[in-house]
Amino acid sequence: MLNWILGKQEETVFYGNRRIRKRLLIRYFPVLPLCWSLFLGYSPLTLAEQPSEYRLKVAFLYNFSAYTEWPSLPGQVLNLCIYGEDPFGENLQHLQHKKAHEHEIVVRHTKNTEDLPGCQIVFITRSSIDNLSDIIKQLDEMPILTIADTPGASQQGVILNMAIKEGKVTFEANVTIAKRNRLKLSSQLLRFATEVYQ
Repeated sequence: MLNWILGKQEETVFYGNRRIRKRLLIRYFPVLPLCWSLFLGYSPLTLAEQPSEYRLKVAFLYNFSAYTEWPSLPGQVLNLCIYGEDPFGENLQHLQHKKAHEHEIVVRHTKNTEDLPGCQIVFITRSSIDNLSDIIKQLDEMPILTIADTPGASQQGVILNMAIKEGKVTFEANVTIAKRNRLKLSSQLLRFATEVYQ
């Protein structure tokens, strides 16, 4: 675009008519700030302000909870359990006490599989993925939404598995396991999945 503007300026000089030159420069001058804003839009400073991977994944956790139906929800809370080393850090503060299905989301941390049956959502961190098969067996047929962000986790029985592709968060869905656990994933959610196993 900048070359195009400069080309227009050279063209006006070639004609040598002051009045035409002034009109054209005035006409295209307002476009220059736009060019600078486009260039600055790709500066390292702006890129540094982009949300981090796990801040984006927190937003996905909320959408997963909002677009999943449980057969019943005990009490007034929706327990989201982070199993293993927490990769989210302070980003989970954005999720704490938000509401989904009129239930308040309560974030809990645990490294004990015995705590998991008391959760409605379990995020299995990469630090605990070696224990995945045991976790899936323990939670089998329980109305618990399992989530991970490890390659191949959906094929192993995790219901929703997130990934990063070309800088964007994507996810796979295992509908077979969701049905076995008596959970219903909204069609609005599934339409955005990159892969649906059923």
